[in-house]
Amino acid sequence: MHNLVLTELLVIFSLSVAVVMLCHRFRVAPIIGFLITGVVAGPHGLSLVSSIKEVDLLAEIGVMLLLFTIGLELSLSKLMEMKHAVFIGGGLQFTMTTMIAGGIAWNLAIPSNQAIFIGFLVTLSSTAIVLKVLQQRGETGATHGRASMGILIFQDLIVVPMLLLMPLLAGTAAHPLQELGLFLFKSTIIGLVLWFVARRFIATMLFRIVRQRDSELFLLSVIVIGLGIAWLTALAGLSLALGAFLAGLIISESEFSHQAFSAILPFRDIFTSLFFVSVGMLLDASFLWDNLTEIIIVAIVVIVIKTFLTFGSAIFTRAGFAASFAVGLCLAQVGEFSFVLAKAGIAEGLLSPTSYQFFLAVSILTMAMTPSLVERSGRWGRTLAQLRIFRRLAIGRSPVDPTRKRLTNHLVIVGLGENGQNAKQLAHRHNIPYVILETNPETVRRELASGAHIQFGDATQPAVLQHAGIMNAKTMLITIPDAAATRNIVATVRHMNTDLLIVARSNFVTEVTELESLGANHVVSLQLEASVALCHKVFGAFNLPPSTLAQDMDDVRFNRILHHTL
Repeated sequence: MHNLVLTELLVIFSLSVAVVMLCHRFRVAPIIGFLITGVVAGPHGLSLVSSIKEVDLLAEIGVMLLLFTIGLELSLSKLMEMKHAVFIGGGLQFTMTTMIAGGIAWNLAIPSNQAIFIGFLVTLSSTAIVLKVLQQRGETGATHGRASMGILIFQDLIVVPMLLLMPLLAGTAAHPLQELGLFLFKSTIIGLVLWFVARRFIATMLFRIVRQRDSELFLLSVIVIGLGIAWLTALAGLSLALGAFLAGLIISESEFSHQAFSAILPFRDIFTSLFFVSVGMLLDASFLWDNLTEIIIVAIVVIVIKTFLTFGSAIFTRAGFAASFAVGLCLAQVGEFSFVLAKAGIAEGLLSPTSYQFFLAVSILTMAMTPSLVERSGRWGRTLAQLRIFRRLAIGRSPVDPTRKRLTNHLVIVGLGENGQNAKQLAHRHNIPYVILETNPETVRRELASGAHIQFGDATQPAVLQHAGIMNAKTMLITIPDAAATRNIVATVRHMNTDLLIVARSNFVTEVTELESLGANHVVSLQLEASVALCHKVFGAFNLPPSTLAQDMDDVRFNRILHHTL
């Protein structure tokens, strides 16, 4: 049995590699690749996988990790900074889309509870696809990118309440109002307990764990916290998904959230890929072919409705016309959390097998169109804004930054030793914006208390670098003594930002060439610079002419002294 599951996982991942590579070649989102993998390997395809229950179990872990990382990326302070885009833009988009989509379904003689559920499915957009495309295009900091992020955050927040409403919509709850009140009471009590008790305990525990400088121990501790809180919420009769989200939200309030996010990210990606594969296994390719015309029509209708409703919501975030229209196009697809809701809806009887097949086909088609829509969103928005009929709407106020005070053209300092401290002080003196990445928790706490712009995180991790604004930075200074880590950082950063000026420290002369080949613009060797300083002091005592001494030091620095001697 175990060998069968292992063999089928090997089949799934091997097929996923091939399909996702093809998707990249044709500029299709990787999520579509995982869905196609499920279609091919599933019972409606080549029937390569029979351990459906085992795959579903791993997929459920993926959903928990997805919600856990969403909680990690959020915090109450961040939500307050983004409140306009999140609660006004996101709230309007959710309300209007649910009402319009549900109203259309109700007019088609679909029962009201199922119509509301269809509205839930349609309103959600794909956080994974949209953010990936915006990051690839370098538009996460653009006006439409920031507004899109705000609305997506609200959608991610509203998923958990929607999941908890499934029994009420399905009518499987014996006493709906009583159960709803009980749910609200439990959620409030658990939330308060976790917030005022577990938050402080967990922050202290993580601080002591990080002091051990053991990455495996830190990762295990984060997993234990996530699973433990999810287990507690399940014992209280609430969902595992809610517990995973709360666990992430609690850790997000500590200074270790960025490192926790980067540590858990590979596991999230692996397990969520299995979730999308498991969804694809349920899609019947013959149904798609037999109903292709209707599916295409409905997909276009969904895109048009979501574009204009989301556009209207973004306008209320005080974005201009062009940016708001771009937001509408960016969020016009059906999202990955709609698959989570749909699977719950089948279990509760809110979706028939035929309706589910139709929903899957429409969702996959809207997702496949997303990269093309995002690519054209800004240009189409600007073109429409020039038309006289829209010109008055186009004169919108520039929106407030919904994410946080963004750093641009700033300095990223890796490591806060003597060299890092000197760079920080000079940045202060000359009013140069900076952010420091440091892995010593005591240093981070001390510097945060003094008002320094510092984050706890391993700079070899792309997620940590993104939080430090590496895509918008002007210069990076790497001061850490670890040669292997420095090589990894230089290679990762150069891949993420080809225009960044990277200045790195090396201990030995032999490390300079490799760091330069990896992408460092300037490498300062401590061994070489010490030799230059020593020689300068010694031979300066012999009253050599300054020009001759300077030429000698250049010869030492560039290793020409041996050739001149010989």
